[in-house]
Amino acid sequence: MKANKSYFRFLLGKSQWADWAVILLTTFLGLFLVRLSYPYPNTTSDSFGYLACAFKDEFVAYRPFGYSYYLQILYKLSHSIYSVAVSQAVCYGLSIGMLLMAVKKYWPPRRQVHFFIFEALVCFSPAAIYMLNTLLSDSLFCSLCFVLLAMVVVWVQERSWVALCIYALALFAAMHTRYSAMFFPLVFVPVFALKGTVFQRIAPIVATVAVFLLFHAGMSSEMQKITNHRQFSTGFDGWQLANNALHIMPHMEKDELLQKPPTDDMQMLHIMCVVHMPKILEYTHDGKKVTASFMWDPDSPLKDYTNFYLERHKDNFYYDAWIALGSGLFKDYGVWLITHHPWKFIRYYLVPNTVQAFFPGYLEVMGAYVNIPAGKKEITQWFTDAPKDGLHARNEGYGKFLGLVMPYLELLTWLILLASLVLLMVKKTPLSKETGLCLLLIFLFGFIYYGTTVFASPIAARYWMPMNAVKLSFAWIAWRASIKSEG
Repeated sequence: MKANKSYFRFLLGKSQWADWAVILLTTFLGLFLVRLSYPYPNTTSDSFGYLACAFKDEFVAYRPFGYSYYLQILYKLSHSIYSVAVSQAVCYGLSIGMLLMAVKKYWPPRRQVHFFIFEALVCFSPAAIYMLNTLLSDSLFCSLCFVLLAMVVVWVQERSWVALCIYALALFAAMHTRYSAMFFPLVFVPVFALKGTVFQRIAPIVATVAVFLLFHAGMSSEMQKITNHRQFSTGFDGWQLANNALHIMPHMEKDELLQKPPTDDMQMLHIMCVVHMPKILEYTHDGKKVTASFMWDPDSPLKDYTNFYLERHKDNFYYDAWIALGSGLFKDYGVWLITHHPWKFIRYYLVPNTVQAFFPGYLEVMGAYVNIPAGKKEITQWFTDAPKDGLHARNEGYGKFLGLVMPYLELLTWLILLASLVLLMVKKTPLSKETGLCLLLIFLFGFIYYGTTVFASPIAARYWMPMNAVKLSFAWIAWRASIKSEG
């Protein structure tokens, strides 16, 4: 292997064929094990939303259109229900392979067998493998995260313009797949700014800004079609903020509950929330549990106020009310609650939600298979080979296994990460600027990913799908650097 061989030549070189075999075999072996319990993709209500948007070719504000577009592309290739899991496994295997090949090229192993074991451990994350067999955007978003990290690492090491182009496309796709990707420039821009000539620093930053502006313009245009005025917010952020802020209310004193918000509409919403206190206590288990029920349960105070809003604006449909309230009143009310009671918000929402990052207890879609009855329109109109008796689990073996091991596996990866940091500090090995920047890249990515996820939404275990590979990649690089074996 030539020392100066480019990443993309290295990626496809014969010496990496065995690595690709390990990566793809591990991925598909994992999928096979999942399919022993769940022969068909698992679904939630979001799954049918994605399918409906794809079938109608219609954007709705509840969720980005990127995954529906992915389903449209997939539909042109195959009408089989099995194509969902297979295609997602292919994307997962190829994208995680791109990241692992970057790790191998720039921080090579002493012995190849060590890297084979590492690749298998990175690929076979039981939670990530489970999500390959779900009709949700998580798997696609995870794959895009791997591509982004791999391409930025390659840019730091080689200044590859091909890598920069792939990075820009992946960033654009990630923003359209999950809105949290809008925060990724906060990770990448500082890394781009720290090395290279002036042009080499400016070019990727300009590309990142251009991608964001293009995404912003496209979203604003789509929202204008829906609301008849140009706006970027889909309303989802306001619903989330209000939902999260309501975790404060079970812990407010009587005089605090009697405080009046600054506007009449906010006062009416606040009164409704106070009236719904029994329901708030029920959702939060007397203030001890973090939940997203305020957004979706029809009996929640936010839903009740939405019905009240529709009574006052009879020319509006529910969808219009959802966007209007989320873009305005609910967002303002959430900000008001949080800014008036910041410590309660930290203690009763952020802290318990953060714990889920280290020891996830809420498996959500991973916890049990949702059996779909026969004749479900969204399934039958899209997949020609869907079974006539519906989609059913064969058994719950893999789900039970996941429930037992996932919290401890997540904790274990954190301990491995911590150990690698301790080793790096104890050894005091000087880092090359490239290695330091790549460690900074992965650290910032993890910090932004965890931070935005914890703040934005009550945690479900599926949100951590990319993080097994991210944490273990950081640990490998730190370990190789600590023993002075940098490529």
